Amino acid sequence: MLVYHGTSDPIFSSDDTTAWYEALRTANSGDASNFARFFRVPGMNHCSGGPALEQFDMLTPLVNWVEKGQAPDSVLASARGAGNAGGVNADLPAAWSASRSRPLCPYPKFARYKGSGNVEDAASFSCQ
Repeated sequence: MLVYHGTSDPIFSSDDTTAWYEALRTANSGDASNFARFFRVPGMNHCSGGPALEQFDMLTPLVNWVEKGQAPDSVLASARGAGNAGGVNADLPAAWSASRSRPLCPYPKFARYKGSGNVEDAASFSCQ
């Protein structure tokens, strides 16, 4: 199971989903990652929008996990900037590149800058 939740969701708190996942981990000897992964999406509102990199594909990693045994260590998220077929996310800060990307990390990990490389590129970040 792959679960994601925007940390700026004004309808349902991502803290509740975090608490649910913590309870799931506790009920499974402290680790549920062999069957469930939870991804917090910084800045994302309810399912989309917000000052967030809220364009990502959770289906392909799920299929790869179920059918090939390849659990996702991260999921690539990107901005819906100018030229995006799904339209532009009007909530993106003007200072962000329209092609900004980051890894979404399975909780409790988060994306951390490696200390070098383009800050607009997910390759410059790792899940820690």
